[in-house]
Amino acid sequence: MTHFAFLGTSGAIPSRVRDTTSLVFVVPEGAVLVDCGGSPVQKLRLAGVDPLALGSVIVTHLHPDHAYGLPALVQNLVLLDRQTPLVVRCRPEHVEPLVSLLKLFGVWERPGMFSLWVRAIESGEAAHAFELGPLVVRTSPVAHGSMPNFAIRAEAGGRGVVYSSDTEPCEAVVALARGADTLIHEATFPDRDRGRFGVHSTAGEAGAVAARAGVRRLILTHIEADYHDELDAMADEARRRFDGVVEIAQEFVPYPM
Repeated sequence: MTHFAFLGTSGAIPSRVRDTTSLVFVVPEGAVLVDCGGSPVQKLRLAGVDPLALGSVIVTHLHPDHAYGLPALVQNLVLLDRQTPLVVRCRPEHVEPLVSLLKLFGVWERPGMFSLWVRAIESGEAAHAFELGPLVVRTSPVAHGSMPNFAIRAEAGGRGVVYSSDTEPCEAVVALARGADTLIHEATFPDRDRGRFGVHSTAGEAGAVAARAGVRRLILTHIEADYHDELDAMADEARRRFDGVVEIAQEFVPYPM
């Protein structure tokens, strides 16, 4: 079944029940991991995805909660005797830092290991990134302070899903999500704490972005651990600005595309 699943849904600090945000898209031809927190192989297995089925890993930006699990993923794939190549895709300015990270942990060009490539995506609006079977991935730069970052749009079978990654409300996400079925948007905090982290979005702001994009469904993720006991209230904040379906992301549950 073509679907996506969340491997984590928290902000930079995990809670007892939610890990840092990442997700996986699955098609018959393989899987694409988007962002890479801790213990990615365990999380993939909890989501029912074979780690060896990964065709690509996307690292949207270099904040630790989105990238620190990459060396562990590669090490585990080596130990699982992976033979097929793996491509890590990222912003052009992040290629060298990610290669350096993999070298630091001794999992870059290791004798006998599978082919591992770190490749830059194009940095334009709705730029074509790659395809895996029926899955077509496009990206657009988003506003995340001084940290270069991008949102992604994944389409398969005529259905589009957009993941904002970390961003303050920005037109790039609105434009990328137009015509999509689902927008996955970060909601780091509730509206009352707007400005606590200036380069993130509130639940209400995520709702406003979804309304402007005209999507059918909004899924809130990247919710800071401080607010994991008020998720229903955060969903209600988004509903006040968006008339469509609003959900709080659930980890390890398959969402059909």
